[in-house]
Amino acid sequence: MAAIFDTAEAMEGFLREVKAAGWGLSVNVAGLTEEVHTCAKRAGIARHSVEYSPGFQGALDRLPERPVLELSTMCGHGMVSPNLARKMLDRVREGHRTPEQATAYLGRFCSCGVFNPARAIRLLEAVRAGKYRAS
Repeated sequence: MAAIFDTAEAMEGFLREVKAAGWGLSVNVAGLTEEVHTCAKRAGIARHSVEYSPGFQGALDRLPERPVLELSTMCGHGMVSPNLARKMLDRVREGHRTPEQATAYLGRFCSCGVFNPARAIRLLEAVRAGKYRAS
């Protein structure tokens, strides 16, 4: 099972509920290390391990532009094509699709269910408004 949260508060609430239920479940949380650690600690959960992503290495100039990369890597299995992400970004910029429509379409291709619609909508809205920062 996978769950996607659009706020740290929602994630913390979920962790509190799982702890209170006493099911003895092991929960893997992906996110910014300090934010996850803080939420787990406030929920009364002792973190036992951390896995770090080394980021991108090699010929970085061959990677797609940042917004395309952010959208296409939201699926844990790489099922959101960079070309499709680029096409949806262009459609949103041109006013042919809303960020919500583009997000719904992109999310259909994610087989693992970890595509984050709230994050995708925020990214697409920022790109449409010309407020997207590449770093």
